[in-house]
Amino acid sequence: MIKNKMLIIALMGAGVALSLFSPEGVPFSVLSMLVGLVIVVLIGEPMVEGLREFSVQTGLSAHVTGIISSLASNLPEGVMTGFMILSPSLREVAILTVMLASAFNGLLLGILVIMLTYKGGAIELPKKAMELDIEIMRIAIALCTIVFGTGVILHLFSGDGAVFLPREIPIFLLLAYIGYLLFISRMPKEESVEESGHEASGWIAPVALGLVGILISAALISGSAEYLVHMFDLHVVIAATLIGLAGSIPEHGLALIGANKGHVEMGVSNLLSGIIQSIMLIFPILALIVPVQLDGYVLYQFMAIAVTLWIVKKAIIDDNRLTLDEGLSILAIHTLGILLFDELSLLI
Repeated sequence: MIKNKMLIIALMGAGVALSLFSPEGVPFSVLSMLVGLVIVVLIGEPMVEGLREFSVQTGLSAHVTGIISSLASNLPEGVMTGFMILSPSLREVAILTVMLASAFNGLLLGILVIMLTYKGGAIELPKKAMELDIEIMRIAIALCTIVFGTGVILHLFSGDGAVFLPREIPIFLLLAYIGYLLFISRMPKEESVEESGHEASGWIAPVALGLVGILISAALISGSAEYLVHMFDLHVVIAATLIGLAGSIPEHGLALIGANKGHVEMGVSNLLSGIIQSIMLIFPILALIVPVQLDGYVLYQFMAIAVTLWIVKKAIIDDNRLTLDEGLSILAIHTLGILLFDELSLLI
């Protein structure tokens, strides 16, 4: 374990050096991306174990811990896109990147379900914990559908003028998600480690190491992807897809690692929360900073998020469990949504 930590710290140091001092160029960008991916793989185990210890010591359920881990996973993405919107040429890429993160988290959820059920059985989901998740999904579906419909109508009657997202939309999205977090915080806690008599283990160091590793790997991967996008002059849709892939998969890939080690509820909660947080937390914050134009790319994402969220919600509320066929359908619909979005790059 000590050797692994030393290796992780050494790689993180190399990652920081690459971020700060490496010259521009395709070879260095590829090297940075590889180092970032290796860091993500190595920090997965200690961070998952640290979060498990955190939930035991605080009495929080695995479901709530998954939400917390998802917030931590989305932190680098939020910081990255926050810097991107400061550049006028990258604003649309940043907005689309955040919206695409919802699709990539859904894709990972499908993979997780398949990974855990392909030999038979199902993932049982706690009904009480999922009730609030289902409600926030319903709200997200309704708001995305309303925004999509409003955008289409505005385009029909505004002539050739640009149509922008009404300012009240991100406010409603943020208020809804804050309300969800408040209700989650009131859920009854489980027996803590002090009450159960188990010896407490330190969780701060592995979680801190994991968070720093996520930040460094996100900076390396997204920075490399952004450079390669500019280098090869990629279309805004393709650029957003690549940066969204590079920014979402590594952080939330921790959920797959955790689920593979037995922390299934935490992994499912992480990915479900990632889907919601992208559209109801990070997106509205960006939309309050800069105006969001409701062009065809953004409208498609609102429609796709509403449809794919409905598929996930329906799979859960049927019987409070996820099976192999549902995992395949979740994976298929999110993959199709991403592929069809990329087809829009042929329009311009």
